[in-house]
Amino acid sequence: MTRDADSRTSQPPKDYLMSIFAFIPAASHQRRSDGIGFILAEGADEAAARSAAQALVGGPSIAGFIGVLIGAGVPAVAVQGLPVGARSQRIWPLLTRGGGYLDA
Repeated sequence: MTRDADSRTSQPPKDYLMSIFAFIPAASHQRRSDGIGFILAEGADEAAARSAAQALVGGPSIAGFIGVLIGAGVPAVAVQGLPVGARSQRIWPLLTRGGGYLDA
């Protein structure tokens, strides 16, 4: 099954396109206590995407996470466990492992 972020068939204008970043702990001691270790967010730049990522997960800061620009040439990656998205979206599962919701 494929899930689409939007059911429109037209593409957004090029000036609307933003970058997508993955955020991961820079070192094992910078992992979050809630177990979140991979966050995917869109933004005009890394700072904007980081802000969106932090708003989504709330709680402990992701200042120690590195940002990886997702694009051509980025190797494939797998994340153990299901992704969890904000309540306002319909693509990703909504509930965390503990049965709660993310902040955004």
